[in-house]
Amino acid sequence: MNNYRYYRPIGNNAEAVEFDVVRKGKYVTTCVVNVQLLLFGIKTHPCGNGDDVKLTDHEMAEVLKVIKRERDAVKYSGELKTFEGWGNSGLNLGDYLAVGDEVDEALIDQQMGCVPPRNHRAGYMQVGEPYTDAVDDNGLYRPTYATFHNRNESGSSFWIYAGHCFAGEDVNRVPEKDVAGAMLKKFMEGAVV
Repeated sequence: MNNYRYYRPIGNNAEAVEFDVVRKGKYVTTCVVNVQLLLFGIKTHPCGNGDDVKLTDHEMAEVLKVIKRERDAVKYSGELKTFEGWGNSGLNLGDYLAVGDEVDEALIDQQMGCVPPRNHRAGYMQVGEPYTDAVDDNGLYRPTYATFHNRNESGSSFWIYAGHCFAGEDVNRVPEKDVAGAMLKKFMEGAVV
């Protein structure tokens, strides 16, 4: 995987994986895979020599491994998740936060300031826009919201990301997305990606 270089999305630059195309042991060119386009199913990407190259099976698997490794390193770091860290990661919030992560006040303040919160009371906050719908215990579809709750332990207070929960709850109802991992799994099982 040393031939594959990952670039975080920063500013106007998209999340990308760059790799050298080598055919029959000889360097041909360097190609840049736009991660979002790949995850939407586009397999042909531009190269430095002006050509577009369709990823081979091997290249596809290696690029997906790099994306998964790099995103997982951020999402599952076990470190305090901060507003500044989120901005520096270049990832969307769902790729940055894992259920159970401790988050800083600045991230909570930013989420409350985006749109009026769905729910907000002492130690509890739900983002105002629904994320998706999930099936409840009665078989009905209900909207879910990014949810944070405050926990107090040993005299310390901190915010925890609870996931996407029904209004007024703090139980995650939506499995965390890992598009790169899901594509890699399908690919490795021999399914067409």
